[in-house]
Amino acid sequence: MGVVLLVIGIIVLLIIIWLMSIDGSYHVKKSIEINVSRQKAYAQIADFTSWPLWSPWLCMEPGARVEVTQDGKGVGAVNRWEGKLVGIGEIEHLNLNESESIDQEIRFVKPFKSRSEVYWRFNVVGEGCEVTWGMRGKMPFLFKFMAKKVAPWIGMDYERGLKMLKDLLEKGHIASSVRIDGVTSLDAFDFLAIKASCPMANVGESMKATFARISTFCDDKALNVDSAFSIYHKFDFSDPECTYSSGVPLSSVIRPGEGFYTDRYPEIKAVKVTFKGDYEHLGNGWAAAFMYLRTQKLKLNKKVDPIEIYLNDPSQEPDPANWETAIYIPIK
Repeated sequence: MGVVLLVIGIIVLLIIIWLMSIDGSYHVKKSIEINVSRQKAYAQIADFTSWPLWSPWLCMEPGARVEVTQDGKGVGAVNRWEGKLVGIGEIEHLNLNESESIDQEIRFVKPFKSRSEVYWRFNVVGEGCEVTWGMRGKMPFLFKFMAKKVAPWIGMDYERGLKMLKDLLEKGHIASSVRIDGVTSLDAFDFLAIKASCPMANVGESMKATFARISTFCDDKALNVDSAFSIYHKFDFSDPECTYSSGVPLSSVIRPGEGFYTDRYPEIKAVKVTFKGDYEHLGNGWAAAFMYLRTQKLKLNKKVDPIEIYLNDPSQEPDPANWETAIYIPIK
């Protein structure tokens, strides 16, 4: 028994030494240009009551409980939230410099306790402004090893939030709605596709090109297709490269042209999320799916790549607010 305790003690000591050697700090900063005055952008962000409209977290769980103090404005105003997906936390205005900067402190309670510095900067750019959203902090000691992973995910959340903020300020609305359908199944199907790789930031433009080629091929072969999809083979926000296949289901065997391939997507059990809105905001649906998977403690089926299926055709539906996409993340 003594030997076992000694071994355990040595392992614990080695883990502590390893954690002490890790820099658990992180700094995330994202910016976006918005075609409104910096005064208008500042006013939107300085008012906590507006945050549920564009929050990259509350869009995943609009039913989460939210409370604000001081009508959401001024130094000392606090925005608190609690939900199954978004956890528990609060953010407070520490310093407000009219139309130029906002300094805040964010305090998480769940999924783990931490404090971080949040800041906003507003700069005039042409007729509009550049809005910068940043966060500095340190992971709790036992979670220091997660710092390098957390930063890309926070950055992804900030990018999603800034895109929604831009739409709200420029258009007056955000074409994004998320519905978590939960655990379901997807039947197997045969397909024709093109495989491509590109930086994560360029996925949208890359897919436009691949789907244009697929559409031309289907027209030439007189293929009748009623849906389309994209399979994500390499999809990691800690890595700037994305590899995906975009294609269409097949009802019969065909000979693929140059640059195309055929295959069969297997029957799967999956977490399903239905996203309705502009593809620019599809990340909201994916974030909700992964957050649901984590909070429900479901295990990924890493043998099958996740897929998004486009339920209607943008060429037939001109309003992006009505575009529908089903997201499936395979689980065990």
